[in-house]
Amino acid sequence: MADRLTVREVSCLRLLEGGLKNKEIASQLGIAERTVSNTLQSAYRKLGVSQRQDAIAEFRRNWSETGHRLSMSPQAGTGSSVSVSGPASRPPSFYRPTPPGLVNTSVIIAVFAVIGVLAVLALVTSRAFHGLG
Repeated sequence: MADRLTVREVSCLRLLEGGLKNKEIASQLGIAERTVSNTLQSAYRKLGVSQRQDAIAEFRRNWSETGHRLSMSPQAGTGSSVSVSGPASRPPSFYRPTPPGLVNTSVIIAVFAVIGVLAVLALVTSRAFHGLG
Protein backbone atom coordinates (compact mmCIF):
# COMPACT_ATOMS: atom_id res chain seq x y z
CA MET A 1 0.00 0.00 0.00
CA ALA A 2 1.14 3.55 -0.69
CA ASP A 3 1.81 6.05 2.08
CA ARG A 4 -0.28 8.83 0.60
CA LEU A 5 -3.38 9.50 -1.49
CA THR A 6 -3.27 12.29 -4.07
CA VAL A 7 -5.41 15.41 -3.73
CA ARG A 8 -7.61 14.19 -6.58
CA GLU A 9 -8.02 10.75 -4.96
CA VAL A 10 -9.08 12.39 -1.68
CA SER A 11 -11.50 14.68 -3.55
CA CYS A 12 -13.07 11.73 -5.36
CA LEU A 13 -13.32 9.70 -2.15
CA ARG A 14 -14.97 12.62 -0.33
CA LEU A 15 -17.58 12.94 -3.07
CA LEU A 16 -17.98 9.15 -3.18
CA GLU A 17 -18.60 9.32 0.57
CA GLY A 18 -21.43 11.75 -0.16
CA GLY A 19 -23.15 9.07 -2.23
CA LEU A 20 -22.34 10.51 -5.66
CA LYS A 21 -21.91 8.34 -8.74
CA ASN A 22 -18.80 8.60 -10.98
CA LYS A 23 -20.64 10.81 -13.48
CA GLU A 24 -21.70 13.20 -10.70
CA ILE A 25 -18.18 13.26 -9.24
CA ALA A 26 -16.80 14.07 -12.69
CA SER A 27 -19.26 16.93 -13.03
CA GLN A 28 -18.41 18.31 -9.57
CA LEU A 29 -14.65 18.21 -10.22
CA GLY A 30 -14.80 19.26 -13.86
CA ILE A 31 -13.01 16.14 -15.10
CA ALA A 32 -13.91 13.21 -17.35
CA GLU A 33 -15.89 10.30 -15.94
CA ARG A 34 -13.09 7.96 -17.08
CA THR A 35 -10.60 10.02 -15.04
CA VAL A 36 -12.81 9.58 -11.97
CA SER A 37 -12.91 5.82 -12.57
CA ASN A 38 -9.12 5.61 -12.94
CA THR A 39 -8.56 7.82 -9.90
CA LEU A 40 -10.88 5.72 -7.74
CA GLN A 41 -9.21 2.50 -8.90
CA SER A 42 -5.84 3.95 -7.89
CA ALA A 43 -7.27 4.97 -4.51
CA TYR A 44 -8.77 1.48 -4.00
CA ARG A 45 -5.31 -0.05 -4.57
CA LYS A 46 -3.75 2.30 -2.03
CA LEU A 47 -6.54 1.62 0.46
CA GLY A 48 -6.28 -2.14 -0.12
CA VAL A 49 -9.94 -2.53 -1.08
CA SER A 50 -11.92 -3.39 -4.18
CA GLN A 51 -15.40 -1.97 -3.55
CA ARG A 52 -16.84 1.52 -3.08
CA GLN A 53 -18.30 0.92 0.37
CA ASP A 54 -15.06 -0.67 1.62
CA ALA A 55 -13.10 2.28 0.24
CA ILE A 56 -15.33 4.77 2.08
CA ALA A 57 -15.05 2.83 5.36
CA GLU A 58 -11.25 2.43 5.08
CA PHE A 59 -10.79 6.11 4.16
CA ARG A 60 -12.88 7.29 7.12
CA ARG A 61 -11.18 4.93 9.53
CA ASN A 62 -7.50 5.19 8.59
CA TRP A 63 -6.76 8.20 6.36
CA SER A 64 -6.49 11.95 6.94
CA GLU A 65 -8.08 14.67 4.81
CA THR A 66 -4.64 15.41 3.35
CA GLY A 67 -4.30 11.82 2.10
CA HIS A 68 -1.92 10.50 4.74
CA ARG A 69 -2.45 7.18 6.49
CA LEU A 70 -3.38 7.65 10.16
CA SER A 71 -2.88 4.04 11.16
CA MET A 72 -1.53 0.79 9.85
CA SER A 73 -4.38 -1.54 8.95
CA PRO A 74 -3.97 -5.28 9.62
CA GLN A 75 -3.91 -5.95 5.87
CA ALA A 76 -0.76 -3.79 5.57
CA GLY A 77 1.23 -6.68 6.99
CA THR A 78 1.88 -5.63 10.61
CA GLY A 79 -1.00 -7.48 12.20
CA SER A 80 -1.76 -4.59 14.56
CA SER A 81 -3.57 -1.29 14.30
CA VAL A 82 -2.02 1.75 15.96
CA SER A 83 -4.05 4.93 15.60
CA VAL A 84 -2.21 8.22 15.27
CA SER A 85 -5.24 10.46 15.38
CA GLY A 86 -8.95 10.45 16.17
CA PRO A 87 -11.77 10.04 13.67
CA ALA A 88 -11.45 11.88 10.39
CA SER A 89 -13.21 15.24 10.30
CA ARG A 90 -14.44 17.32 7.39
CA PRO A 91 -11.68 18.85 5.27
CA PRO A 92 -10.53 22.33 6.24
CA SER A 93 -11.74 25.13 3.99
CA PHE A 94 -8.29 25.71 2.48
CA TYR A 95 -8.20 22.12 1.21
CA ARG A 96 -11.31 22.17 -0.95
CA PRO A 97 -10.49 21.88 -4.68
CA THR A 98 -10.91 25.04 -6.71
CA PRO A 99 -13.71 24.82 -9.27
CA PRO A 100 -12.25 24.61 -12.80
CA GLY A 101 -14.14 27.69 -14.06
CA LEU A 102 -12.68 29.82 -11.28
CA VAL A 103 -9.13 28.90 -12.24
CA ASN A 104 -9.75 29.96 -15.85
CA THR A 105 -11.35 33.24 -14.74
CA SER A 106 -8.34 34.06 -12.54
CA VAL A 107 -5.97 33.51 -15.44
CA ILE A 108 -8.04 35.71 -17.74
CA ILE A 109 -8.20 38.51 -15.17
CA ALA A 110 -4.42 38.33 -14.65
CA VAL A 111 -3.77 38.51 -18.40
CA PHE A 112 -6.01 41.58 -18.79
CA ALA A 113 -4.31 43.24 -15.82
CA VAL A 114 -0.90 42.75 -17.43
CA ILE A 115 -2.19 44.06 -20.77
CA GLY A 116 -3.63 47.12 -19.02
CA VAL A 117 -0.32 47.87 -17.27
CA LEU A 118 1.58 47.50 -20.54
CA ALA A 119 -0.88 49.82 -22.33
CA VAL A 120 -0.44 52.52 -19.66
CA LEU A 121 3.35 52.18 -19.86
CA ALA A 122 3.23 52.48 -23.66
CA LEU A 123 1.06 55.60 -23.41
CA VAL A 124 3.33 57.24 -20.82
CA THR A 125 6.45 56.36 -22.83
CA SER A 126 4.87 57.67 -26.05
CA ARG A 127 3.97 61.02 -24.47
CA ALA A 128 7.43 61.34 -22.93
CA PHE A 129 9.09 60.91 -26.33
CA HIS A 130 6.73 63.38 -28.03
CA GLY A 131 7.58 65.95 -25.38
CA LEU A 132 11.29 65.67 -26.24
CA GLY A 133 10.88 66.43 -29.92
